[in-house]
Amino acid sequence: MIVATATDSGYVELTAVMLASLAANARDDYTKVYVFGDRLTAAEKAALRASYPLDNLVMIDLTEEDMRYLAGMPISLHVSRTTYARFLMPFKVDPGETRLLYIDCDAIVNDSLRPLRDIDMQGLAVGAVHDDARRRENRHFERNLAIGLPPDTNYFNAGILLIDLVRWREEKLTERASQFAAEHPNLPVLDQDALNGALSGQWLVLDERWNLHRRLEKGHYKGPPVDWAGAGIIHYIGQIKPNHADSLHPARDIFLAHRTNTAYAGATMKGKLDRKIEKRVRKIKRLVARVRRLFSPAAA
Repeated sequence: MIVATATDSGYVELTAVMLASLAANARDDYTKVYVFGDRLTAAEKAALRASYPLDNLVMIDLTEEDMRYLAGMPISLHVSRTTYARFLMPFKVDPGETRLLYIDCDAIVNDSLRPLRDIDMQGLAVGAVHDDARRRENRHFERNLAIGLPPDTNYFNAGILLIDLVRWREEKLTERASQFAAEHPNLPVLDQDALNGALSGQWLVLDERWNLHRRLEKGHYKGPPVDWAGAGIIHYIGQIKPNHADSLHPARDIFLAHRTNTAYAGATMKGKLDRKIEKRVRKIKRLVARVRRLFSPAAA
């Protein structure tokens, strides 16, 4: 099994912490970890390598051709085109690989990944965890109805994906998910909706501990008690991340413990103003990049 993630300049610190946690808790459970980067600087790449103590890290730069392919995908101020890199991964890694564990860069590995490496995927292309929306019936129904699926269809969170690479390619899931996104430009949850739409409930349900996540609602993480320490993978969803000064996430201490082993150990925590500035900068950068691609020789 290989592991893969994707990142850009706005999420390098989170990626560094994820890599540190991966090496600390699961170093014997995978052969390589791929980091797909969208315009990362040399300094950012160096910080990632400094945060990961093993020699099986593979950095892959997303190419201009990749970017043009992803340029038509719907994005938002909070979700960049980089999130669609998971659509391309099955064709960017060694063709001899058969199983890939995709981990969002805003997650940490909290236990051995051996159970995911060895699990029988029952002939299905993707294994995933139900989205947190499942805990609220109306929200779950709304998610499916918004993308044209029957309301009771299983709907997953795409932050952690266990992928049978052979089945993925055979079923042309990259093409199907991309087409779904192109045909539904107003997808509420973007790439996650596209993947759910393409799979239509045909995916392997994994135990919640492999993508333990809760939504922040009115300043609180609501719901029944959660055993964060017992999770296999903790996923810090939402706009407020555990490296933000105002984060109240109940598993923030676990994140911070791994942060001390990265190149960002002494970095200042971001505040609300920092996030607002970053949001505006990202918006401008995306606009400039899109204009450049439209007028590039290859696009003509």
